[in-house]
Amino acid sequence: MGASVMITARWYYLADPKLALASKFSAAHRFSNFGAAIVSAKIEGFRGVNAEINFEYPVTALSGFNGCGKSTVGQLLLCGYKKLATAINSKRYYVVNFFPVSVVDPKPFADEASITFRYQTDKPDTLQELTVSRSATEWSGYKRQPERNTEYVGFTVYIPKVERRDMSIYSAKSIQLSTTTEIENASTYVSRILGSPYEEVYFQGVTAKHREGELGIAKRFNSVYSENNMGFGEGRVVYTVRLLETCPAQSFIVLEEPETSLHENAQYEFAKYLIDVANRRGHQIVFSTHSSNMMNALPPEGRKLLVRSVDGVEVYDRVSSSRIKTALSAGESGHAIICVEDDFAQSMLREVLRRYDQTLLSSVSVIPFGDAKAVVSAKEALTKAGFKAIVVRDADKGDNKTQHIYKLPGTLPPEKEVFHDGSVVTALQTNYQVDFAMILTANPDTDHHKYAELCCAKAQTSREVLETDCIRAFLDNKGSGWFAELCDDVKSAVAT
Repeated sequence: MGASVMITARWYYLADPKLALASKFSAAHRFSNFGAAIVSAKIEGFRGVNAEINFEYPVTALSGFNGCGKSTVGQLLLCGYKKLATAINSKRYYVVNFFPVSVVDPKPFADEASITFRYQTDKPDTLQELTVSRSATEWSGYKRQPERNTEYVGFTVYIPKVERRDMSIYSAKSIQLSTTTEIENASTYVSRILGSPYEEVYFQGVTAKHREGELGIAKRFNSVYSENNMGFGEGRVVYTVRLLETCPAQSFIVLEEPETSLHENAQYEFAKYLIDVANRRGHQIVFSTHSSNMMNALPPEGRKLLVRSVDGVEVYDRVSSSRIKTALSAGESGHAIICVEDDFAQSMLREVLRRYDQTLLSSVSVIPFGDAKAVVSAKEALTKAGFKAIVVRDADKGDNKTQHIYKLPGTLPPEKEVFHDGSVVTALQTNYQVDFAMILTANPDTDHHKYAELCCAKAQTSREVLETDCIRAFLDNKGSGWFAELCDDVKSAVAT
């Protein structure tokens, strides 16, 4: 590889915050960047949850249908650390804080309930393992836990002052201003998340009748207003950003459904912000969500799907609940589900099946789930739910036909198979005046998933139209023999 290509590759790597964060969380660098991060947790006997979850990424989304155990998992994870001795207001969570026993809830956990944590140590290949379990009437296993600041961002992290009968509302005429607290770059973060330019975001101390408090303040469009005149979503973002920016570095943070009251783009941008703050401050963040926008902002390693059954809770890696919901709807309508990696593979397989057998195409739903691991996890989840599901991975990932795991024809990812084909290069030049060889020369280390995007920028057309034209030109050139074996396998698998 030439020097210029190496520089380009390194720039792309560093420019993508998701890739940079993944590198920081690799075993070799995890302890120095994130301290004693939780690498895995095995939960047994809490609210019917029996599950084991591994953390592949420092920002992890827990998705799943209501009642699957997302909140239970998040709350138990908070019980994995001692109070940080150097932090003045650091809080320590215990199991009893989240699982109170009462007359109406006499058994929120089984007699043998336990949670086993595995933490990263300063030796990349060595993990510390500790178990919290119930001994008689008390919980034990806390003493040797590592120290770390923990934060729980539940639904009460921000409650509008008017709902709390706060002095800033009911003593408004007599309040006096005190100390102002600035949050570095808060206006930048809030602006990106909410998609609106904020000139300032800070907190203003107030006093009234010997009582003290504070108010979030925003300056926007030359107007200054307090949180008493903010919407709920806006106020919650301001408070959450303040917390994540000012709590001790390398904190462990659990957020409950942070998408609440945020519009779709704000949800996506908030997830990007979580990646950014984890990159800058070394936080490990776990959040529950029903938002496909937040899931889509994360890399596959950051997605976990929780599915409850009579045996407990299964955790499926790299899968989002929104994709599973789409697949379940298709399965309920009688369709077999074909799990593929991404939108391009979906478009290619649909066109392949259309050419092979229109009736077969009408009896299946081709749904993208993520990477090679995600499609296998999705198949397992769907099969366990009683639906017929098979996998068609990219050609470079191989197959396992006995497990109904097939691959697209060829030897390369489908984008490379298609865009490097001579007939497609000609079609791009003829139909769109796009010189694909020139694009590769200008972007020598570009990821193959970006091929269509780069061509569309030059052609000034929609991605879906350009990709479809390229796939059709490619298949016209290859002929039906190129995909016959795959289609025969799919037809046989769907029929069984």
